[in-house]
Amino acid sequence: WRSTMTSTSRPAAADRARLAGHVLRDVGLFSRHVIGVPLYDYQLAPLRAIVDAVLHRRGGEFLLVFPRQSGKNEAVAQLLVYLLTVLQRHGGQMVYGAVGDGLGRGMRRLEQRLDTPWTRGRWRREARPARYVLGRAAVVFLSSHPRAASRGETADHLLVIDEAQDQDAAHIESVFTPMRAARNATAVYLGTVRRTSDFLWAKKSELESASAADGRQRVFLVAPEAVAAENPAYGAFLAEQVRRYGRHHPIVAAEYYLEPHDGRGGLFPEWRLAVMRGQHPRLRAPRPEERYVAAIDLAGQDEAAATAGAPLTNPGRDYTVATILRVADAPDADEAGGPAYEAVDVFVDHGSRHFQAAPGRPRLADALLTYLRHWAVVHTIVDASGVGQGLADWLSDRLGAGRVTAFQLGGAAAKARLGSDFLALIDTGRFRYWAEEAAYDDSWWFQQQAAACTYTLAGRGRFDHDLRWGVPSGARVATPAGTEPLHDDRLLSAALVAELDRRRQQGGLLLGASASRVVPARDPLREPGS
Repeated sequence: WRSTMTSTSRPAAADRARLAGHVLRDVGLFSRHVIGVPLYDYQLAPLRAIVDAVLHRRGGEFLLVFPRQSGKNEAVAQLLVYLLTVLQRHGGQMVYGAVGDGLGRGMRRLEQRLDTPWTRGRWRREARPARYVLGRAAVVFLSSHPRAASRGETADHLLVIDEAQDQDAAHIESVFTPMRAARNATAVYLGTVRRTSDFLWAKKSELESASAADGRQRVFLVAPEAVAAENPAYGAFLAEQVRRYGRHHPIVAAEYYLEPHDGRGGLFPEWRLAVMRGQHPRLRAPRPEERYVAAIDLAGQDEAAATAGAPLTNPGRDYTVATILRVADAPDADEAGGPAYEAVDVFVDHGSRHFQAAPGRPRLADALLTYLRHWAVVHTIVDASGVGQGLADWLSDRLGAGRVTAFQLGGAAAKARLGSDFLALIDTGRFRYWAEEAAYDDSWWFQQQAAACTYTLAGRGRFDHDLRWGVPSGARVATPAGTEPLHDDRLLSAALVAELDRRRQQGGLLLGASASRVVPARDPLREPGS
């Protein structure tokens, strides 16, 4: 049709009007022949329902939840261009509300899609607030942050609320919902699945209840399999995310498979604890031809530890824990994306002074150095936050440049990313702890700490940025010696290997081993034909 319009034999004005009217009757035809970026069927299904509600003044609300990067915002941008084109003579406003980067992304995407043969050079942008105008119709972009001044606008036809999972429900209902009142405008909510307590999930429950009463579909949750069926490239992308993180990693489960995460059941539920339990035994010394790395979580030193026989000032203090991990071939190594890490031994110290010996009690630094040399580790990662930097530097001087990584775990964002990366190792079968040998042994303590670990999602609920995790303060566990404090030192020590693996993937360190061999030269007198 577009080539026909540009050919030398142009149809008559009546034919052009008829063709234009035909295209404008369906947002899918408009997407294909005017915008030139055809939408998929899973995108068009909700858009057709929304267009019907807008043009027939049915009002109502819709929720669109697509897997990450599957074209939700592209679909809405094309919807806005379509409605601007249809309504340019009729007039009226549409309002687009978002927080943070969502506002800028929405405007940029709309500008790109307004570059069509029917709208190019005919629209204009106005400021304060940002307004995109075509004829007498407009789209107004407003910040939906609770502290933004967004009152006073009217949504004549459509209200779009983007990033619904980040919205304050009370603010949306008091400021944005009334914008629809004068003309019974339709509302569309977009977002990414995160928590069942956020605005998006609450709106989902509300609209599903309304649909159960009258049979009208209001919620469009698009499964990733539906996207992959129409877009094989997306299927390949999704397979890579599952390979990298694991199907049940919270990022994959929520953002791609639309399964919210809430912190119920802890960060390590029973099925994940089972995945971590290895079948290999604990080792006491390195085996030939095997590679080992070490991960050290440093605790503070105790003032009383320099005096022989003195009780610790703070007996509830965390332990210093160094975990030895064997670098092994992962199951399905070609798909796992890296080696497996098998915890095979652990060094535990309670309160020793880092650089001061006491009678019968060596400096912690010397004890750790001896332990790491015993295992001939190829690399060591140390939590260098707080008191740890000095000891990390000291170990680096003695083990060799490039053999020790000092990692600042103190920041909330760094610990969130570490937790997310550690789950990715576990869920892809690349982390295992040695099989428990006896009741209340070191493996048992590790399992107890993991089982007690809880998590919450702060801020915007982004799992790899806002995750807060750890064993709650005051947690205790029953042992033959009585009820004892339960820390997260063994758990954090083991988890540090995820940061080591992240740096390996980025090319920041090598975990290989090298050996020198003498290769005998060929003897030309003994080998005929040489």
